[in-house]
Amino acid sequence: MIGEKILEKRPVSLVEVKQLLSERKKAKDLSYEQDITFKYAKKFSKLSLAQAGKFKAELASIQGLNTETIIKIVDILPEKKEILQLLIPRDLIVDEAGLKSILDLCKKYKK
Repeated sequence: MIGEKILEKRPVSLVEVKQLLSERKKAKDLSYEQDITFKYAKKFSKLSLAQAGKFKAELASIQGLNTETIIKIVDILPEKKEILQLLIPRDLIVDEAGLKSILDLCKKYKK
C-alpha cells in the first residue's frame, strides 16, 4: 500500500470484484485481504459479468434508483418485496410499479 494512491472511487458489484481480483491474481499473488475477498466474491456472486451489466442497465432505467442501490440489488437479487425495501434507502422514492418491475427483473436474472 505504501506509495499507492486512489485513482478512482466507484461502487462495484461482486461480479466485478471477482473479475478484477482474478486479473490481479494472474499478474501477482494476492494479499491476504484480497484473497479472502476473492473467495467471498467467487462464492456469493450469482451472475456472470455480462448478465450483471445488462441487469444494471435495465435497473438504471427505473426511476428513483441510484448507482449504489443498483449494485446492492445486483449482488443480492432479492425475491421478496420486504427484502427489496430494506435495500432501498429511505431518501430514495420508488413507487409500487418500480418495485414490482425490480422484482420481475430479479426473477428473470435469477434463473
